Amino acid sequence: MADTKPTQSETADLITDVRALRPAHGGTCFALVDKRPVFISGAIPGELVDVRIDSRRSRVSYGTAVNIKEPSEHRQPHVWPEGEQHGVGGVDLGHVTPAYQRQWKSDVIRDQLSRVGGAETLEHVLETVGEAGLVVAPATGDESGDLLHRRTRVDFEVSPNGRLAMNREASNELVEIETMPLADESILELGLMGDTPWQKFYKPGKRVRAIAPNAGGRRVLIGNQTFNASRRRVEDVATWKVTAAGLTAEFNVHTAGFWQAHRSAPTDLVELVLAAAQVQPGQSVIELYSGAGLLTRFLAHQLGSEGAIISIEGSRQAVADARRNMQGTHVDRDIRAGSINPRQILRAWSDLEERPDVIVLDPPRTGAGRDVVQAIGKVAPERVVLVSCDPAAGARDLKEFRKVGYALESFHAIDLFPQTHHVEIVSSLRRSK
Repeated sequence: MADTKPTQSETADLITDVRALRPAHGGTCFALVDKRPVFISGAIPGELVDVRIDSRRSRVSYGTAVNIKEPSEHRQPHVWPEGEQHGVGGVDLGHVTPAYQRQWKSDVIRDQLSRVGGAETLEHVLETVGEAGLVVAPATGDESGDLLHRRTRVDFEVSPNGRLAMNREASNELVEIETMPLADESILELGLMGDTPWQKFYKPGKRVRAIAPNAGGRRVLIGNQTFNASRRRVEDVATWKVTAAGLTAEFNVHTAGFWQAHRSAPTDLVELVLAAAQVQPGQSVIELYSGAGLLTRFLAHQLGSEGAIISIEGSRQAVADARRNMQGTHVDRDIRAGSINPRQILRAWSDLEERPDVIVLDPPRTGAGRDVVQAIGKVAPERVVLVSCDPAAGARDLKEFRKVGYALESFHAIDLFPQTHHVEIVSSLRRSK
């Protein structure tokens, strides 16, 4: 059933004295009012709040905490007052202290493992890694502090007035903004927001992306044109350097392409995946959803000249980036553009002419899904490394992998998205039958 807009009288609905019970997936808190579920934005578990109802779907209501009567000890002033005031999405845990943000995400992971993966999946995870395995670790450099200015890539849209804007939560409505405290400070120094010389390049409806690479100049993508910090047209490339596992590698990525946003994410993610994969020189790997080649480059380094890797990615631009980023490596490699489906997976296995030792997959937020997992089960590598950027999808995929004969070996969650509900999980599984 589709979301329904409240009537005028319903818009003014205010439910008083609601106790927030637990964190829910998506950055809200779950509560019960007259035995009906209410999901509340801006609350913290344990708080007593008044809730403005924003929408209803069947028996479920969605609202915003507008009066905090009994605040949690984990509450802090919102890190982005402008965004909170105007209901802009993307900073849904900005009112929560950093340490409790990670506890929040740990609780959501446990909940999703049980609700989506089923009781047996949660039990299997706990038997393997214990309670400590569900603890969400901070990204490198985020062990303390306010966790601001971590994002090296920020996306905007140009408003009808020709200023940078972002969407209101769960809406297409644009809100012009003057600040963005999650952005790297060098992005803020570009002066993109408000009334600015950059406006001569802005056109209403155009997308704007600001990028602060660690190995090249800042880039601003406006529509399909890339500019440097001096507002001059440049090549559509941002350059990054990543150091992990004794290797420093350079990556050139199209400015419209995907790259991890948190400044520590590339290194942290590579090190987690390499530890989970445990690839040895001379082994073979199939990598799915391989992007611009971040993991591919470091896996290839581990495999050495006697190893082999086949990577498959759906974006042709990302494949072009990956091929460029893999130049100079000596591993037997094949970087392919194509949909990630059973046919492609089985073809990659056939082309390797041997069973791969490891399959690494980093699917989108929807997860790998049953068909892909079943195809991996047919290939039957000794080890699978699953990178999940959504705990519900990750729980669903783990459940499917157990069905095709894989047992969990390791499980690590890391907070690469502070101030938001998003969390990254890297799991390794071993073939058990």
